Amino acid sequence: MSISFRCEHCGKKVEAPDSAGGKRGRCPYCKQSCYVPSPVSEDEILELAPEEEDRSDGAEEEKVRQHEWALRAEMGGEAAPIPLDHKEDLKSEDLHHLVVNYCLDMADSKLDRAKLHLAELKKVRHTAREAVDDFLTGKVLEPALDTVPPKLLQGFLNQLREELK
Repeated sequence: MSISFRCEHCGKKVEAPDSAGGKRGRCPYCKQSCYVPSPVSEDEILELAPEEEDRSDGAEEEKVRQHEWALRAEMGGEAAPIPLDHKEDLKSEDLHHLVVNYCLDMADSKLDRAKLHLAELKKVRHTAREAVDDFLTGKVLEPALDTVPPKLLQGFLNQLREELK
């Protein structure tokens, strides 16, 4: 038996042996290090309380993200990325990963994560609409989206396009 999960960086579906559960592994697609969840049996699933509605404006998340990038840079890791709204020659291709992650998160009912991707896309609305149109017109095909039923995917893309108006 194997563990099936999505890479936290690129969102693609990854399979790992049960022995890798609870450890970190390298994604075969994006080569980033990601956590492999432990296999869970049905009797180990806990009932959780409903999540409280998030009333933050995102400032705290941005502060944490900036701190994380500063720590990575200090440790000799990758430097902080240039924010999308400060990139000079931003192209729709630069936003395809956000559109894919938005759709995958919506399909997996990870609405808070989808909202974060939407917030990033709203910073560069015009180019983001072009990126969504690339998927709507079939100019771009992403294998990771094959797990989402076509009509549902179409609905997510149309909804995202409306949000970017």
